[in-house]
Amino acid sequence: MTGHSGGGFMSTAAMLVYPDFFKVAVSGAGNHENQIYNRWWSERHHGVTEKVSAKGDTTFSYQINKNTELAKNLKGRLLIATGDIDNNVHPANSIRMVEALIKANKRFDFLLLPGQRHGFGDMTEYFFWKMGDYFSQYLLGDSKMNEVDMTEMNREKPQK
Repeated sequence: MTGHSGGGFMSTAAMLVYPDFFKVAVSGAGNHENQIYNRWWSERHHGVTEKVSAKGDTTFSYQINKNTELAKNLKGRLLIATGDIDNNVHPANSIRMVEALIKANKRFDFLLLPGQRHGFGDMTEYFFWKMGDYFSQYLLGDSKMNEVDMTEMNREKPQK
């Protein structure tokens, strides 16, 4: 499975909550720790509980799992990718996930896309091929990554 942004959170969560079912995931720009992401997103997409006290005061609470707290559950193959200047989901979300996986002694892959914002900009095609290689290798057991000439893939772009 794959996902980007909230989908990156969910694809990783699926690997960690259902580790015996999901075998491979690619997580792009995932908001793995919602307390350092936009609060409104968490409330809207993870539900809010309204509490009214005996005095009539109303408060709201929500409980959102952090992927970092579930890192010990990883069994399959996980590729985490983020742009280093993501202007929506701060790269710290992915970096904290990486740290949690390391501390849990889990094997995983990490791709940092330099100079890229939330949508991976001019490295989107590179990421697409990387994701394809990842699924080919770990789902089909047959990656053709050494047969793709990266210069040819980017032939429309001037080489620096």
